[in-house]
Amino acid sequence: MATVSASGLCSLLLIIFIGPVTYLIRYLVAEYITHKHGEPNVIKESDGREILSSRAYVFALVGYAIGIGNVWRFPYVIAQNGGSAAVFAYLICAIFVAWPLFMYELILGQYLRLDFIKIWEAIRPRWLSFAWAQFLLLFICQSYYSMIIAYTLPYIVGSVQDPLPWTDGTTSEQYWEDTILNSYDDLHDKPRGPGPIQWRLAAALFVLWIITFFSVAFGKNILSQVTYVTVILPVVLLIILVCVTVHQPGARAGIQFYIGNFDYRELAKLDVWATALGQILFSLSPGFGTAITYSSLVSKKEDVYRAGLIVSLSNSAFSLLGGFAIFSIVGFMAEEQGKTIQEVATMSGTGLAFVTIAEAMPLFGAAQNAMSVLFYVMLLTLGLDSSYAWTETIVHAVEEVLKSKGYRLPTWQVTLVLCVIMFCFGLVFTTRMGCNILDVSIS
Repeated sequence: MATVSASGLCSLLLIIFIGPVTYLIRYLVAEYITHKHGEPNVIKESDGREILSSRAYVFALVGYAIGIGNVWRFPYVIAQNGGSAAVFAYLICAIFVAWPLFMYELILGQYLRLDFIKIWEAIRPRWLSFAWAQFLLLFICQSYYSMIIAYTLPYIVGSVQDPLPWTDGTTSEQYWEDTILNSYDDLHDKPRGPGPIQWRLAAALFVLWIITFFSVAFGKNILSQVTYVTVILPVVLLIILVCVTVHQPGARAGIQFYIGNFDYRELAKLDVWATALGQILFSLSPGFGTAITYSSLVSKKEDVYRAGLIVSLSNSAFSLLGGFAIFSIVGFMAEEQGKTIQEVATMSGTGLAFVTIAEAMPLFGAAQNAMSVLFYVMLLTLGLDSSYAWTETIVHAVEEVLKSKGYRLPTWQVTLVLCVIMFCFGLVFTTRMGCNILDVSIS
């Protein structure tokens, strides 16, 4: 019978309260010792327009760019495409394709000071249809991306149980397929339709949208405060994971596969370049309108070049650093199971985080619950930042359109309606065929 793990529960409570306690200490110091509260996150101009401070702007963009894909998808892409050769292709694509596109969006947003829908119209009125196509793309992506983030919540709950539920008479793959997804064994031999909604996934998705709503609905100042925590926390958690995992048996072999053994012949394969380019575009996400929208909310004197460089470097650096943690764990597992690094890293596809890494947690012995909490909370906070950014972009675009039509609604009302709609759209991914539909959507 499962019991509550003391190490897992203490780790989770520490992570939950570290943000509020830090803000409380900062407030008390500023109020009673220094008597200085620092630069505000949001400044209102004379015309009522909200302007993000330089710090809030950079943190918002970093949170948007660094998402769950940096840890959930990046290691699988590297393992599937030859290890260090794929890392080289990724860096070349980042420098010559993704970074310039991202920088261009920052410049465009600041120069025209319009949201992404109005920018298309300002460039050429006939291109307004492109703007709504981009809006629809963002809406669909946010609807399914929220489900990917929600997958972490059952694992966080499971991480405070002793033993871990995916080790208690079942394998991590069985736990993922049967307990979490409850997917069909054979898609050709099942009832019609996507199947019934799974309560665990629906509840996780609901909780995720509740968090997103309360973070976005009450203005940019509240969102900026939340973003500081959800940007800094995963970086700290990742550094802890790297420090712990690189000392495990077999970690050196995993890292060697990741950054050593460069096989230049892999670079002659177009698939390697296509996948590397897809990964950096997936991660940095130019073309979704968020970079344009955030840049339209800064002053005309804001150094967007510096911000773009910081964000681009931070995004790729986080992916590369995350690779050390993931491949150290993969190397650890490969040694324990007598398999090759590539076999372990690719045997679960993009379910690497929810199958392969979950299976590795018991290998940490007494620290398995704490390590599991750290890993899955890190994934959650990474995903939340991007979710906030995309939701804020959608809300801002709708608000601007309503204002142009003469309607002015409170931000919380617009946010509530949009969150409910996207939650309802996301319910299809909580059905028994939900993961299959999700795979098609991502592809």
